[in-house]
Amino acid sequence: MRTLRIGLVALSILLAATPALAYTVYITNQGEDTITIIDGQSKKVLDTVKISQGRPHNAILSPDGKYLYTANVGGGSVSIFDTAAKKEVAVIPTGKGCHGVTLSPDGKSLWTANVQEDTVSVVDLGMRIVTKTIKVGSKPMLVAFSKDGKKAYVSNGGSGDVYVINVATGETTKKLFAGKDAMGTTLTPDGKEVWVTEGGDSIVSIINTAEDKVTGEIKIGADTHGIVLTKDGKKAYVSVRKEDFVAVIDTATRKVVAKIPVSKLPDILDLSPDEKELWVTSREAHAVDVIDTVKNQKVSTIKVGFPEVPGIVSPKPDPHGIVIAK
Repeated sequence: MRTLRIGLVALSILLAATPALAYTVYITNQGEDTITIIDGQSKKVLDTVKISQGRPHNAILSPDGKYLYTANVGGGSVSIFDTAAKKEVAVIPTGKGCHGVTLSPDGKSLWTANVQEDTVSVVDLGMRIVTKTIKVGSKPMLVAFSKDGKKAYVSNGGSGDVYVINVATGETTKKLFAGKDAMGTTLTPDGKEVWVTEGGDSIVSIINTAEDKVTGEIKIGADTHGIVLTKDGKKAYVSVRKEDFVAVIDTATRKVVAKIPVSKLPDILDLSPDEKELWVTSREAHAVDVIDTVKNQKVSTIKVGFPEVPGIVSPKPDPHGIVIAK
């Protein structure tokens, strides 16, 4: 028994001494056309880098983490940002108001939602050119893929619906009414559902991917926007912009189990690799909040963008997108 106790004490000391997992956080600042890079462990800003394109919005990392792809609303383009060199290395023209960018499951193409021309652009990453343009609903926001990569789900904020696209043909197979201002779109880890935020109706809609129909709605709060799910699919986190909180949803019961107060106008969210922290951009605070997911409370706020210079009026960062390297 004494040996067992000693072993348990030694294990607890070892676990306590284990350093937090190192990771890097990327924030797109659409107000000043920059990318802020943060060390996730120390919470220190490592750098803020200017890019050539206007209003970088949502972003995504390549599977190997070598490149960050940013959707540029002002530039109507995608920037390719080399994460090691910390610089923009290429720009791909897409469509007007490039708002969302999503990697196909095979990693060979990018799909962009172009909010100002009601299209989706398909970018071949090998050639770095648009190979297909697909007409969708009004003001497309984001794209999510089915687990097998055969279907794409496009949230359309203007028409309040979700288009289901056959990836091989580019044809729309279904139009699903979702709700006003359909935006955040994500596939559950098991591939059985797509969850979509609708800020105009203050809800999240749930789409059954086998039948491609809306099977549920969850009332949350005014202006639901960003959404992220845990790797096991048991929890969803949703930013509620007009009420300044992040909702925690039990996906099994489809109930809001917590509301976490955050800085003003919370926007896009992502989880740390160990999922012990949730990061959410705050557009009015010009910062990113860090949430302890065990305690369900905000523990840190980190200013982003270029440092303010006394006496000089400069654009505010207005952070939007966030991507955490995992």
